Amino acid sequence: ALPISHTPSQPNQQSKAPAGQPHCFHLAPSTVTAKYSKDCQQGPFGPFYVQVAMPCVLKFLTPEALAAAIIGKGGAVIAEMRQSTQAKLGLSDHNEYFPGTDCRVLTAQANTPEAMRDVANQVIAKVESCVQNSPSESLGQPGDIKLKTLVPKAAVGGIIGKGGSNIKQVRERSGAKISISEPLGSGPGAEQVVQIQGSVQALEFVMAEVNKQVQELSEEAWFAGWTAATARGGMGGYGMPMMGGKGSYSGGYGGGMGGMGGPGVGLMMDVAQNMPPYVMEDSRGFALSCVVPNRLVGGLIGRGGSGTKEVQSTTGTKIGIREIPGDPDNRSLNIAGPLANTCAAY
Repeated sequence: ALPISHTPSQPNQQSKAPAGQPHCFHLAPSTVTAKYSKDCQQGPFGPFYVQVAMPCVLKFLTPEALAAAIIGKGGAVIAEMRQSTQAKLGLSDHNEYFPGTDCRVLTAQANTPEAMRDVANQVIAKVESCVQNSPSESLGQPGDIKLKTLVPKAAVGGIIGKGGSNIKQVRERSGAKISISEPLGSGPGAEQVVQIQGSVQALEFVMAEVNKQVQELSEEAWFAGWTAATARGGMGGYGMPMMGGKGSYSGGYGGGMGGMGGPGVGLMMDVAQNMPPYVMEDSRGFALSCVVPNRLVGGLIGRGGSGTKEVQSTTGTKIGIREIPGDPDNRSLNIAGPLANTCAAY
C-alpha cells in the first residue's frame, strides 16, 4: 500500500486548482502526493459521474431473462415503463454483473415514492411473467417468485428495525421470505442484497417497505454517491466502478478482480461510493504519473502501441511514456483523464 499525502488550499474545504488547470496526482514508488501542476494537459474527457436527476432511487438485480423481459423487443417494454411511471430506468451493459452474481443492475429514478412503488410493482409483474413461461432457480416459479434489490446499508438498518422487530413484522404481514446479504464495503452507502421470495402480493408489500426506507434517506450526503456508484451503461452513462465476482459491474470494466482482490479494493470501493459529486464532475481532469522500469515498457506499449491504445480505449484516458533525464533505468508513465478513469487505467 502506498502512503498518501494531500494538502488542500484551505483546511476542511474543497481545494481549488488555478482556473482552467486540471488536478494532478503524481505517483512515485514510495509516496503519492496530490497537487496541482501547470504541466498537466486537459484532454477531451467528459465527466464520468452522473448526477441524480430524480430524488427517489431503487436498484434491482436482474438475471438475463428478467433484463430481457424488462427491455422488450426493440426496447418497447422499458420505453412503456418509463412513459407510464415517468421514471428513468437504466440497465448495466451485457456481461456487466454485480459482484458475485450473474445479474445485471437495473437502476430506477423517479420523482416521488409513489412513482417508484409503481416501478417496483411493474418489475415484480415482469418476474411473474418470466416464471409463467420458464420457471428458474433465480426467479422462482408461479406463485413463489424471487426478487433481489440492492439496498444501502443505512436503509437495511431501517428494514430490520431495533432488535429485528420491523423485519419480523414485515415477514408476518406479507408471508414473504426475506434474506439480507452482508454489506459490500463499509459506510452508510455500502450495498446489501435483499432477496424477497413469495407471492406477487407479498413481494409488493415488502418492496413498499424497502422503498419507504430507502427514500427516507434521499437527503443524506452519501445518497447521490450510492446512486451513481454502481449504476452505469457505457461511457458517458452512469458512474463509478464496482469490480469482482463473475465479470464486473458498472463503468464498462471487464474481467473482475477474482473475489474482490483483497481489503484494499474494498476500501477503494467504499471511498468511491461516498465521494462528493464535484470530485467526479470536475471537467479539468486529473493526471497520474509513476516511474516504470525500462524492462516493463515494451510490454506496456505492445506491438505497434497496441497495449497503451487498448488501455486508452477501455478507460477513456490519454497515456504517455517519456524518458527521465539522468535515469537510464526507468521511464515516466503519465495518465490523464477523469479521476475514476485514470485510476482504472493505472
